Amino acid sequence: MKTILIAGGTGMIGSRLSSVLKEKGYEVYSLARKTKNRTHIHWNPLSKNIEGRNLNKINIIVNLVGENIGKKKWTTARKKELLDSRVETTQYLFNIRKNFPNLEYYIGASGINCYGINNTSIPNIETDPYGSDYMAQLVKAWEESSVLFQEHYPGSILRIASVLDRQGGVLSKLKAPTRFGLSSPLGSGEQLMPWIHVDDLCEMVVHCIENKLTGTYNAVAACDSNREVMKTLSKKMRRPFFMPNVPAKFLKMLYGEMSVLILGSVNASSDKIKATGFKFKYPTLQQALQELLQKK
Repeated sequence: MKTILIAGGTGMIGSRLSSVLKEKGYEVYSLARKTKNRTHIHWNPLSKNIEGRNLNKINIIVNLVGENIGKKKWTTARKKELLDSRVETTQYLFNIRKNFPNLEYYIGASGINCYGINNTSIPNIETDPYGSDYMAQLVKAWEESSVLFQEHYPGSILRIASVLDRQGGVLSKLKAPTRFGLSSPLGSGEQLMPWIHVDDLCEMVVHCIENKLTGTYNAVAACDSNREVMKTLSKKMRRPFFMPNVPAKFLKMLYGEMSVLILGSVNASSDKIKATGFKFKYPTLQQALQELLQKK
């Protein structure tokens, strides 16, 4: 079996992906600033250093690295962190590609926000142009850094929607008010939220690797309205859903420019990845939440 290196392998997605790949028989290493076991390879992309151990074994790189978009307000300094953690780290990986003499395939991550905000009339497909807003331009720069790899190795880029996972991410933030019966639509509630179950995302990575897919793909199971997401979550958690909408003005005051992550609407198609034979295990919100909310 092939040997895979995950940049960002200790994060929410990377940790789950690492487990899935190991279960399928792959040897997996993760790049980490703080190494905790023998499968972690130390690196610091900002100071441009990396441990040389086992790099010659790597056949495939999956690049998930990047600061959490929704963790802090988007100050000028934070915007630079978000950009550098994606673009500079990917460029650094590319610049040291000679350290990976057996590299044969590359998968880069990016965001479904690339098409711009409030584009809801027709689902966006991968050939549609980038939007002009901040998030779209961030994703554009992010993808351009991954294209450096694609000029030398076959590979793909996954435009990832909001990832639903029981360990954290957007679902944990939505569950908090719902648990206390305070769930309500945010803003108008009509804005579309693209999402994907973490296990489907991991299986999509495997699908790309095993079928040697090339090009860019929307990693999105469906786009449901914010109202439908909150209502379905309340139902699955057996909590009431009667609170009035949270005003958009309040969310903008609370989160500033970052409020577009909540109030912006994105509609994207998954037809391209499905045409390659990929099948979602959790294609509907009801199925995804049913699995994520059940006790393990």
